[in-house]
Amino acid sequence: MKLLILTRYPTKGPSSRYRFLQYLADFERAGFQFEVQPFFSDLYLDQMWGGRAISKLHVLGRYCRRLLTCLRAKRFDAVWLEGEMLPLLPALVERGLYHLLPRARFYDFDDAVWLRYRNKPLLAEKYHALLRDARGVVVGNPWLERYVHEVNPNTLLVPTVVDWNKYADAQAPLSGHTIGWIGSPNTLFFMENLYPGLADLRRRQNFDIHIVGAESHHEALDIRCSPWREEDEVGFIERFDVGVMPLERTEWAEGKCGLKMIQYMAAGVPAIASPVGVNQQYVTESGGGLLAENDAEWQKQLDKLLADQDLRREMGHAGRVYVQQNLTVAVQAPRLIDFFKQKVG
Repeated sequence: MKLLILTRYPTKGPSSRYRFLQYLADFERAGFQFEVQPFFSDLYLDQMWGGRAISKLHVLGRYCRRLLTCLRAKRFDAVWLEGEMLPLLPALVERGLYHLLPRARFYDFDDAVWLRYRNKPLLAEKYHALLRDARGVVVGNPWLERYVHEVNPNTLLVPTVVDWNKYADAQAPLSGHTIGWIGSPNTLFFMENLYPGLADLRRRQNFDIHIVGAESHHEALDIRCSPWREEDEVGFIERFDVGVMPLERTEWAEGKCGLKMIQYMAAGVPAIASPVGVNQQYVTESGGGLLAENDAEWQKQLDKLLADQDLRREMGHAGRVYVQQNLTVAVQAPRLIDFFKQKVG
């Protein structure tokens, strides 16, 4: 089968890396031929995450590149899209290009991306229109599945997972007092919401904070920041003593797929997370962490884990076992590949 993969980002974009690119070797072994074409570029991500002005000329060039890709898309048996083909353009435009694409269209979602368009004329119903006649839709959590299933029942839930080969040798010592967070500048505000409570906690508990993937500062906290690099990712995480994934209770947060938690647990690091979306499921099923709803609970749970190394190691081990058994590429790739074969074949 020849598969055209239209991602939103190149490798630097987490959604594209974890939902598409890390499966390519498995698709190749299964006999697929494929071509990957991201819409946005590394330059776009650098400008967005760096708070710099986005080059309109560069973005226009990316639209032209995507259209040129569509002109030769008929040579493929199926197309697998991350979210949408042409961001910010109405469904009418995308549907007008369907005659250029293979008849078998698949979509993938690990965020409630349709919420971006909720209050935008001509765009509010875009995803309903796109998904209605898709051959299949892949989603990352049950909340997303419920939304998509109302529009298209040909839905497969594949959680966002990690490549176990990268984590197999991880050995988190859990012997210090480092609270860790990994992510992008776009989601840093979730972590920064914890800072006032963390400042209170620091008056009675010794710890430092390690932020990976963004720059952050607070006058009352000892914060170290490291730029994200794929080759350093696991090495950073395994030096955390507690990994945190705070969220707000919003529809957008409900659509999140718990990647931070999965990364922490895969490295043997206990996690504390807001009880939103799949976070609650992963904590409950794995025993690899704790839940915290408000500032008082965050302080209580962090205090508990930072003060008890044995508990950290017990939870870290439980989370690691759970991820290896349920949340890896090796576990989920066969399901994803079978879905494509059944729907296209």
